[in-house]
Amino acid sequence: MRYRPELDLVLKGLSFSARGGEKIGIVGRTGAGKSSITYALMRLVEPANGQIRIDGVDISTIGYRDLRSRIAIIPQDPALFRGTIRDNLDPANEYTDDEVWAAIRAGQISNLLDTPTEKYVKPLDGKNSDKGLWIEGVGLNKWVKHNGINFSVGQKQLISLCRALLWRRKIVILDEATANVDSKTDQIMQGVIRREFKECTVLTIAHRLGTVMESDRILVMDHGQMAEFNTPEKLLADRNSHFSQLVESMNFSHSN
Repeated sequence: MRYRPELDLVLKGLSFSARGGEKIGIVGRTGAGKSSITYALMRLVEPANGQIRIDGVDISTIGYRDLRSRIAIIPQDPALFRGTIRDNLDPANEYTDDEVWAAIRAGQISNLLDTPTEKYVKPLDGKNSDKGLWIEGVGLNKWVKHNGINFSVGQKQLISLCRALLWRRKIVILDEATANVDSKTDQIMQGVIRREFKECTVLTIAHRLGTVMESDRILVMDHGQMAEFNTPEKLLADRNSHFSQLVESMNFSHSN
């Protein structure tokens, strides 16, 4: 795969398979091609050659909506839009309030919805703005400002996680999802993912190597190619493996 016809390939000869329900960690240094796998899976960039098959179906033969409606992605920068929490979790209004609340409880953000976003302040110019009486709503009616600016990065990630819980897709991609959150939020997210996504195939593109140590297998990327693909235990047992060297370099940088 390449991003433009005149550019070099960012994925080269990459071939691997994931079993249904398997948890795959994807690691590698900056520019190794980790996030390019997400672009390829979502068909944000079409492949220059080769195929991606899901349950035997070549994804290039189906529509974008059919493909993307079956994959949940939790990106590094979660997307929230102006509206209520319910609007953000269920924009197509496909689920009942009970189902939405079940996802909220599973994602551990119930306490986040207990208080209003802010008190009503009438705009001095009288023009439309984010402010209004409805902002005092709580629960499913709690208001989300444009780009979710009234929530912290960690809170936005948890809301994004609840969206994935509600949609119950069979494939979940975590693209550096915990790179910008604090360690407490990271722990909450990892716990929810372990409990709630047991039946899902989860691809975790990792910034913090600790987030993939419990994966079934780890795919190590290097210059757009697969360098290694094995269990964490087997990769760590080889002191010369790419993965062991990544872990050692991380530990060294943290100690300094």
